[in-house]
Amino acid sequence: MTTQKPRGIRNNNPGNIRRSNDPWQGLAKEQNDREFFMFKSAVYGIRALARLLITYQDKYGLCTIEMIITRWAPAVENNTKAYIQSVARHTGFAALQTLDMHRFEHLKPVLEAIIQHENGQQPYSDVEITKALVLAGVEPGQKSLQTSRTVKGGQVATAGTLGAGGIEAIQDSLEPATTTLMAIAPYLEAAKWLLLVVTLIGIGVMLWARIDDRRKGLR
Repeated sequence: MTTQKPRGIRNNNPGNIRRSNDPWQGLAKEQNDREFFMFKSAVYGIRALARLLITYQDKYGLCTIEMIITRWAPAVENNTKAYIQSVARHTGFAALQTLDMHRFEHLKPVLEAIIQHENGQQPYSDVEITKALVLAGVEPGQKSLQTSRTVKGGQVATAGTLGAGGIEAIQDSLEPATTTLMAIAPYLEAAKWLLLVVTLIGIGVMLWARIDDRRKGLR
């Protein structure tokens, strides 16, 4: 027996945005649902939900879960109190905590919690939701360059290269050394090869990070 998907998921409208005269981006050519919009892809439906949450804040000053959900799901047709509790529980934010819908780390969990409550599931990947939020004008915070996998690989490669150069400098300075000092030359040569291996590993990390990001649709 096949279980039918929730209406919001079928319509690519996981926020269950009701039909109106609003000319949303990405609307499906055929609007076969008389009550709710239908979008041509879930990304556009998620984007529309994000834009509404941003508008609630910018136009009406609604910046807490309690304020947002009270308008989103009025008590005349919803159990608003239960809805607020559900969103607070899924996001980890307090119902009266001040949020900023222009911040990715606030908007994303609130949006995901609304999708979960509206449909009984949140089936979309981080890549889909991130794409939708970027289309809505809210981008994720950039990772610090110090924590970037690509940069870390570069740091390893650079360290290896500089280290090899340092070994060469030491060797040059030992040219006039005595026979006793020259006895350590084999160890310096071995260290140089070790640093070469470290350099190659660093370059490999950078290349793998780029390939992995592309595979995940992050670049």
